[in-house]
Amino acid sequence: MFNVDNADFIAEKLSKELLPNQEFREVLKNSLEAIDRRMRATGDKSSGRIEFDVDWVMHANTNPPQWFISCADNGDGMTQSELEKYTTTLAVQGAGRNQSLRGNQGMGLKISGPTRHKKGVLIRSIKNGERTMVQIGWNEDPGEYGMMPLANDQKVIRASAAVFPKLINEQQSGTIVTFLGSADGANTFVPPGNPRGWLFRYLNQRFFRLSDDRIEVVVRVPSGAEEEWPHTYEEAQARMRKEGKSFNLSVVYGTAAIWDSAAAKRGGDKGVVQLIGDATLGIPPAKLHWWVLPAEGSDVSSRTYGGGNFAVLYQNELHDWKTSNHAGPYFARLGVLFGKSRIAFVLEPEGTTIASDFARAHVLVGGLPVFETDAWLLWSEQFKKDMPEIIKTTIAEEHERLQGEDPDRMKRIRERLREVMQLLRPRRFRRSTDGEPRTGPEVTGAGSGTGPVIEIAVIKNGTRRRRVGGRGLGAVLADLEDQDPTPAAEITTSRAIEAIWVTEEESENMSIVNGNGNGMHDRAAALAGQDGRTANVLLLNKEFRGYMTMIAAVNEWANESGDDLIASRIEALVREWTEQKMIEAVEGLRQLENGKTWLTENYDDALSPVALTAAFMADRYHTLREVKRAVGAIRQAGGAGAA
Repeated sequence: MFNVDNADFIAEKLSKELLPNQEFREVLKNSLEAIDRRMRATGDKSSGRIEFDVDWVMHANTNPPQWFISCADNGDGMTQSELEKYTTTLAVQGAGRNQSLRGNQGMGLKISGPTRHKKGVLIRSIKNGERTMVQIGWNEDPGEYGMMPLANDQKVIRASAAVFPKLINEQQSGTIVTFLGSADGANTFVPPGNPRGWLFRYLNQRFFRLSDDRIEVVVRVPSGAEEEWPHTYEEAQARMRKEGKSFNLSVVYGTAAIWDSAAAKRGGDKGVVQLIGDATLGIPPAKLHWWVLPAEGSDVSSRTYGGGNFAVLYQNELHDWKTSNHAGPYFARLGVLFGKSRIAFVLEPEGTTIASDFARAHVLVGGLPVFETDAWLLWSEQFKKDMPEIIKTTIAEEHERLQGEDPDRMKRIRERLREVMQLLRPRRFRRSTDGEPRTGPEVTGAGSGTGPVIEIAVIKNGTRRRRVGGRGLGAVLADLEDQDPTPAAEITTSRAIEAIWVTEEESENMSIVNGNGNGMHDRAAALAGQDGRTANVLLLNKEFRGYMTMIAAVNEWANESGDDLIASRIEALVREWTEQKMIEAVEGLRQLENGKTWLTENYDDALSPVALTAAFMADRYHTLREVKRAVGAIRQAGGAGAA
């Protein structure tokens, strides 16, 4: 139907949308499909194997020896005509005949391979006794992607059995794909700056489950310096027999299997919650897979992400990873504020409206990324209503472990803040037959009595609210007020904040609001919860420099002898007055909430760990003064134990 005038432009454009290391995902998917076709054709049940290894043939035949990563499979292979067709035609209907928006699109390796390895992707394949070799990459002359000249300037050549690995020669069918990089002398086996197990970890993170009884996937993981690596396949295999430094072929099982194993260390705490969605709203069902990992002894970081991370599952691949502090808001929406690092989630949307984007970066629900849809909001609420008891217990255990030791501390802080918190308090009313006539918009709130809460803006008689230029038409409705008098009784409301002191390491176990990748590292405080407007847990950093300096200053002033009891009392006072300052910063700012200029996203910024640190540093004078005053009162009363 369409003619393509500049296919190279399309290749470059599409390659910019791909994730890092996408070419290795693409080649693995091709290998899995090739093995599946062969096994279905022959009735074979268990001989599939895919090896990501050094291309030992290329290593032995380059000077100096080059370290190139290759992917070899014992699938059904390709003939010369198939190789020519599949490697040079975009969106080609492949051997699997499963091309669709939800299936193989015939684009992946052709786009991700040559654009990222301009020196070429070398492909050798055996099928029906025919051995063929081609190389696709960037041809400087005439300046385009395509097949590159090989022996005698031929672009397609017949190859000998000697250029194939043992895996393929034994099966007499299969394909090996070698990635040659974009510069002379490139090391694609362990690219500069990458850890030794980079590809092993990437494949585990990318796939939900691999290496079942039918097909095994392995990756060569080296150790030691490059000059210590073996130079032949036989030497590498000897290393696997403990004859020298490790150079093993390690099995890739996928994230789910790794988490299964870790969870089993505490009795196999894992499961799936079925989320029913809502057909009337067009929201499909989904599964939420969950794992509770042990507090210790479950380090999985060398293979995949650990607890406290979240991914979306589609067609056995993991997308949209939310990791570290960036995962906090998603855990909070699911009701997990504490114990985050011990819990892991994978969301699996179901139904015909589920797909992925071209880059295989995001899972789509009705054409939109999962976390941008109402489906995610509904699924999270359904999970909270059906949260497994073991997750509730884990949250409670972590919360209890962090509870403070002075139950009256918050009462004293609240009492001291009572007056200042009245300065900008919105007036709220609840309908009451005994109340005075009031008018105003209804809002959600707490308080005694019955009926919905009504919040009244303070407006002088005879004045109108000033319109803001440039507002949308919906603003017209926002200005309408009910003029019918409503009997109501005035109430007071507050969102109680729980303050908890934690170390920076402990904070990584919390769902922090707007952590910006750093969480509480070198920050004074943070909110734990879904967002800055509603979060009711305030985390304070025991290790923050500003806090520790203040303790040291007071001890230098009032505890020259270094008495442990006095030091303990000083620290308790510094904590109490610091808590008061930070609670006032949070609750005071929330008094500005008005649905116009102070929205949830504004609170995420204004109450981020960075902003709360600014609040701490801006008012050290008053905090230090109040602590010294309290310490002075204790000294006059006759000791650290005096109230």
